[in-house]
Amino acid sequence: MAWNNPPIPWSELEKQLTDATRPGSAPPVGAGPGDSPAWSNYRAPYQPPEHQDHPDEELVDYAELHVHSSFSFLDGVSSPEALVAEAARLRLRALAITDHDGLYGIVRFAEAAQAHQMPTVFGAELSLAPRIQRTDVADPPGPHLLVLAKSPEGYHRLAKALTDSHLAAGEKGEAAYDLDVLADQAGDEWMILTGCRKGPVRAALQGVAPPSAAQVDEAAQALDQLVERFGRDSVAVELFDFHQPLDSLHNDILAGLAGDRGLPVVATGVVHYATAAEQRLAQAMAAVRARRSLDQIRGHLPAAPTAFLRSGAAQLARFQRYPGAVSMAAQLGAELSFSLKKVAPQLPLSMVPEGHSSDSYLRQLVTDAIPRRYPEANQAVYDRIDRELALIETKGFAGYFLIVHDIVQWARARSILCQGRGSAANSAVCYLLDITAVDSIHYNLPFERFLSALRDEEPDIDVDFDAHRREEVIQYVYTRYGRHNAALVATVIEYRAKNAVRDMSRALGYSPGQQDAFAKQIERRGALSESDAETLPEAVVELARQTLTLPRHLGIHPGGMVLTDRPIGEVVPIEHARMDNRTVLQWDKDDCEWMGLVKFDLLGLGILEAIQHTLSLAADQLGEQWELATLPRDEPGVYDMLCRADSIGVFQVESRAQMALLPRLQPRRFYDLAIQIAMIRPGPIQGGAVHPFVRRKAGQEPVTYLHPKLEEPLKRTLGIPVFQEQIMQMAMAIGGCSGEDADVLRRAMGSKRGLERIESVRQTLYQGMADNGLVGEDADRIYRTIQAFAGFGFAESHSLSFALLVYASSWLKLHYPACYLTGMLRAWPMGFYSPATLVSDAERHGVEVRRPCVQRSFAQASLEALGEETPTSTGMDQCLQFTHDPPGEFDPNAPDDSAQHRRDGQWAVRQGLADIKDIGLDTAQAIETERERGGRFVDMYDLSRRVGLTEKHLEALSTAGALDDLGLSRREALWMAGSAHTAQPDYLVGTHHALDTPLFADMTSWEVMHSDRLATAVSPGDHPLAHLRPWLTEQGVSSSRDLRSHDVERRVWLAGLVTHRQRPSTAQGVTFLNLEDEFGLVNVVCSKGLWRRYRLLLRHSAALIVRGSLQRSTEGVMSLVADGASQLAVQVPVAARNFH
Repeated sequence: MAWNNPPIPWSELEKQLTDATRPGSAPPVGAGPGDSPAWSNYRAPYQPPEHQDHPDEELVDYAELHVHSSFSFLDGVSSPEALVAEAARLRLRALAITDHDGLYGIVRFAEAAQAHQMPTVFGAELSLAPRIQRTDVADPPGPHLLVLAKSPEGYHRLAKALTDSHLAAGEKGEAAYDLDVLADQAGDEWMILTGCRKGPVRAALQGVAPPSAAQVDEAAQALDQLVERFGRDSVAVELFDFHQPLDSLHNDILAGLAGDRGLPVVATGVVHYATAAEQRLAQAMAAVRARRSLDQIRGHLPAAPTAFLRSGAAQLARFQRYPGAVSMAAQLGAELSFSLKKVAPQLPLSMVPEGHSSDSYLRQLVTDAIPRRYPEANQAVYDRIDRELALIETKGFAGYFLIVHDIVQWARARSILCQGRGSAANSAVCYLLDITAVDSIHYNLPFERFLSALRDEEPDIDVDFDAHRREEVIQYVYTRYGRHNAALVATVIEYRAKNAVRDMSRALGYSPGQQDAFAKQIERRGALSESDAETLPEAVVELARQTLTLPRHLGIHPGGMVLTDRPIGEVVPIEHARMDNRTVLQWDKDDCEWMGLVKFDLLGLGILEAIQHTLSLAADQLGEQWELATLPRDEPGVYDMLCRADSIGVFQVESRAQMALLPRLQPRRFYDLAIQIAMIRPGPIQGGAVHPFVRRKAGQEPVTYLHPKLEEPLKRTLGIPVFQEQIMQMAMAIGGCSGEDADVLRRAMGSKRGLERIESVRQTLYQGMADNGLVGEDADRIYRTIQAFAGFGFAESHSLSFALLVYASSWLKLHYPACYLTGMLRAWPMGFYSPATLVSDAERHGVEVRRPCVQRSFAQASLEALGEETPTSTGMDQCLQFTHDPPGEFDPNAPDDSAQHRRDGQWAVRQGLADIKDIGLDTAQAIETERERGGRFVDMYDLSRRVGLTEKHLEALSTAGALDDLGLSRREALWMAGSAHTAQPDYLVGTHHALDTPLFADMTSWEVMHSDRLATAVSPGDHPLAHLRPWLTEQGVSSSRDLRSHDVERRVWLAGLVTHRQRPSTAQGVTFLNLEDEFGLVNVVCSKGLWRRYRLLLRHSAALIVRGSLQRSTEGVMSLVADGASQLAVQVPVAARNFH
């Protein structure tokens, strides 16, 4: 029967039928972004609840001074925001935050408190025993000390004390305290509460029986020691009552001790969660912390909810027998409260030569660079530069630019490739300072998108560095500014579905095998609701859902560093990271931004490492020198290659969706690349931008605007909003939004609560549109477009910066495919594809790839001449011209002339020895070094003796065919490995003799390919599907090459290795597979129903035979909509990239 394809792809039809493209539903809690970011990790500004029902009781002044949030990791379970919101509902006078050994959550706490106008008290509970014990036993031993800062100065002293203790411990997560040192650091600026049952005073009273006289004396002695150390005016006796049998007796004793010494008595709740309803989760977290089940630690847990926030009236009723305890808490709360903003530091002074100010030195650097960057500069160029410098000087940002320039110049002097990303591409000053290679004047990019007169904070300059060498840059910053004034920013690692299910299963007593089985039911990076294979236990699901988004531990930001004029450890504590020589703040990037700390993003980008290797190889082997800024501009051949979707290995445009869009968008200029990058993001996709833009660019649809005022912001993208900035400009042009409203939209884009943030300006937008004559469906359409960007959209400046790397990687792949493959292999893991796919693609472009060899290979992939003659450059010399005529229209029927552009045509790629499984970089380098020192290896015994290889090393080399040049077949080498490894460096030469090997049969081509895949995951010149092709042809299974001319009205069968499994957030449950055969890649679309039916097969099979309907556009873009699948046994290891 015939299959009638609709005029749009089936996947798009399904979305329309299910109304999937209409924004308005938030992503499932715990869900991940799929193959492209559905939202960023940016934390949107806190918004208080609209309605709060206050308790119907008399208002009593009370401040809660002992509170643990979820940032007491695995102890408290309520977020700082939730605690503040509940405190506001209870009408508390003030609220403290006292997390364990840190100030991790205080910025979120302060931000929420500011919205509720809640006075804030800042402190910490110090675990005086090693923190590592907290996860070893059910009830961790050791005394605690509760510290509250009396003032901003006290806060600085507390932060410094925490920093010193963490750094002194030498390990992540540990702190080494000394009470005498703490007393000196306090300087009468701390208020010490006697604390919980582990406080030094109350701990002396603990036991199953009423305290003895000796215990009371011990408690009195501990209290006296606190007074002696910290001063009588800095100690208060804390009372709490959990309705345990001895609580009242302990409180009576403590109140008596306080009265005898004239010390204030303070009532607290020792709060660990906001409401009583969270008690079950708190108990489960306690079990997780103790690495036990709830049954095993039940004896250590209270039977009823106790540690939740209570109102002043509730506390007054609880502590009636201690007059003044509740009012003293309120009094202390008022006395100790202050705004956290008062502790914010300034940017460090830039280091400038004598006789210069920051402004004059920046102007000199820029002026000196003009002849190099703009040798034919006209007055317009000078005017633009002067305008930028004038604004930078007016804002006082020169020092900021000089710091970034200093870091970049240090990196460039050491041949560390770097490139500014983000809005720096809009600045000619950044171009002249070598911060970015994007010429904003040439591409007519407005400076105002980078820095405007209305913006008071420093502009955001992110710099990408060669990923392999970024650590050198970070260490330079530490050295330049000192470890007390520079530190990396943290990232908060939150519970996701998999680890939430695993931890809650452990807490509920399930065995490790069951925990693992439950966790495996969750699709990777998916939400908990996506577990549809088997039903998880209800109790596990209930607790896991509450756990999602709770902080689990701190990680390290990819490269964000904070620099300050005063020791940063006095503003936010610093602690050790897991990585050597790394120290990290206890705040994340959003905390730092809210506090006004300037963050410098020194990011690692794998493509820069690959490009750096490529540029170095082109210079060393061909004598052709290039920089990012000097690569020929707008070469037509580069755009032709991209229009053919020949983009495997090309930065940003190598994914399934990007490769499908390239032939339709047909980029013919640099700005098209920026649009291409931004288009395949949830915002433009959900906003319905893709198809209209493609039609307009192809001339199939007129360019129109819903309102004349939209022409200015949307003209450059043919009337279709593509970038974040355009959404903001639309809102201001026709939505009546102010600059502050537009900033709300900016912060909402990509935020996990973005829809809520956009909803906050809905009324303003609709009123503004009505004032401009936009009502009804037109207004709704614009609002839906704005809503769609809550799911994440690219900033135009960010796209422009990345567009340069798209063009650079495309240009290098076209002209130096062998060099580029070598660079990619050296930089891997990175990008979208495995080395096997990258090698196969390069071979289809005429690059010869050779197996590793102990006589010829270096540790990493390298180039070697194809023949005996000295290689020379190939290709067309006109490709090297810096400027080219603008490309014309792309002709899809024109022959592919990529080979004519190739300049390294006389070179082959040799795999590196480190690519061999079980060899590793150190052993590979040892082989390379010894060969260079002592010459070629004579035989296997000589290799083993000179390098000191193990039997495992020799077997790995044998399997990879790396010993073929020693005159041994792979089977012979494997046979001899057991004997040859006994020849070691401390043995005399000639004391080992080669064994006689049996007469082995030659390996078949299948066995050679199989051996290659086992050893290096790459089979040069071969592919598993090539060996199965005769049988597949007999079965009626097509190849990817056959599909290019296959009848689209007939069902088709396709076989291939699974290289990717993806489920983008915008696909509404549709899963995409990439199948690779010996001729290329094909995208396979799996509906939700198909995935459910074949789930285990589709998730776990290395290779598949898929049946379905072929889709092929007029531009040649192919995909297969699957309706059936079966496993294909290939007997080789295949590593797929799943749900990234």
